[in-house]
Amino acid sequence: MNQEETRKEPVIIVNGEDHSASSEVVTYQEVVTIAFPIPPSPDARYTVSYRDAKEPREGSLAPNQSVIVRQKGTVFNVKATGKS
Repeated sequence: MNQEETRKEPVIIVNGEDHSASSEVVTYQEVVTIAFPIPPSPDARYTVSYRDAKEPREGSLAPNQSVIVRQKGTVFNVKATGKS
């Protein structure tokens, strides 16, 4: 394995599409921005769930939380909801 292969960014799946993550620690805000680069409305809230991560293995993310992802294949589902 050469240096370039060891420095690859993790590949995460957000709403069914592959994306590169900036590091193995992925934040709620990073995932929301990938899923909704343009927010659907100014008062939108987001539900973020994930599976196949390193630590913790599965769960949900809230604002200001993060998760350690695998090099390839951590899956995120992000849904926008109205203000509650």
